[in-house]
Amino acid sequence: MRVARNILKIVISAGLLGYLIYKAEPVRVVAVFGKVQSHNGLVYLFIAFLTMLVAVWFLALRWQVLLRGYRFNLGTGQLFGFYLIGMFFNNFLPSSIGGDVMRIYKVIAATNHRASGFASVVIERIMGIAATLFLAILALVYVSQQFHDERLLYTALVLFFLIIVFFVSLMRDRTFRLILRLFDKFTIFEIGQKFNKLFEAIHYFQSRRRIFIFVFLLSLASQSSIVLMNFFLIKAFEIPVSLGYLFMVVPVTFVMTMLPSINGLGIRDLGFVSLLGQIGVTTAEALTLSFMNVIIPTIISIAGGILFMVQKSNVNAGGDNALESDF
Repeated sequence: MRVARNILKIVISAGLLGYLIYKAEPVRVVAVFGKVQSHNGLVYLFIAFLTMLVAVWFLALRWQVLLRGYRFNLGTGQLFGFYLIGMFFNNFLPSSIGGDVMRIYKVIAATNHRASGFASVVIERIMGIAATLFLAILALVYVSQQFHDERLLYTALVLFFLIIVFFVSLMRDRTFRLILRLFDKFTIFEIGQKFNKLFEAIHYFQSRRRIFIFVFLLSLASQSSIVLMNFFLIKAFEIPVSLGYLFMVVPVTFVMTMLPSINGLGIRDLGFVSLLGQIGVTTAEALTLSFMNVIIPTIISIAGGILFMVQKSNVNAGGDNALESDF
C-alpha cells in the first residue's frame, strides 16, 4: 500500500510538472530566468535570499519561545542551525517529515528531554500550519468569490477548525483526561503511552496559553516574509504581480500542496500557474516564480547539510555520540 501511494505521488508530481513545462515551453521559461540580468534583477534576487533567511530566523524564534516555555534556554542561533539542517533533509528526502525528525533528533540531544523536545517540534509545526491556513482563509474568501470555487476555502476552514479543537481539547482538564484514558487503550508497541506523553507535554502550557499567541504571531511573520521573498522575486524577473495578490497566492498554494505529491512538486507549480494566470501572468513566468520557491530554500539548506556534517565530524572526533545515546 505504501509503495503504491508513493508511486501515485510520483506520477502526480511528474505528470503535472511535465505538462506545465510543456505548456509553458522551456525556451520561454529560460527567457524569464534571463531577465534577472537586466536592471537591478540580481540585487532583488539577493534580497529575496536574505528575506528567506529572515523567514527561517522567525521560525527559530518561534521554536525558542516554545522551548523557553519548557524551561530550556537554547540560543536562537543554535535553533536556526537546527532549522537549516531540517531544511536540508526536507529537500533531499521524498517527504518533509524527514526534516522534522532530524530537528526532533537534534533538540532532544540538546535538551536531553524526549517528550518536551518532541512536543516543541510538533506544536510549532502545527501552529505554523494554522498561521498559513489563517492567511489562506483570508485570501480564499476573495479568491472563491472571484473564481466561483469554494472547495479550497472549505478545506482550509475545516483544517483550521480541527487545529483549534485539538489545542482547546488538550487545554481543558476534562477533555484532556478523557483523551488520556482513550489512548491508554492502545497498548500495541506502546503507541498510546507515547501519544499521551506528547499530549501531556502540550497540556503543560495550560497556564501559559499566551505562548501559543506569540508562536502564532511569529508564524505569521515567517509566512509574511516568504510572501515578501516572492515580491522581490517578481521584481527580479519583472513579473507583473502586486504584493497584495501575492498574499493570496502563497498561502493558497500551500493549501494545495496538501494534496498527494512529492513535497508539493507539481501541485505547487499548478497553484502558481492557475492563480497567477487569472491576472495575465504567463505560464512561463508563473513557473519561474514557483521554481524559485524551491531553488532558494534548497540552496540555503545546503548550509544545513554542511553544518550537519561538521557537527557529526566533531561528535565522532570527540568519541561521544551524544545524538545516538538519546534514541
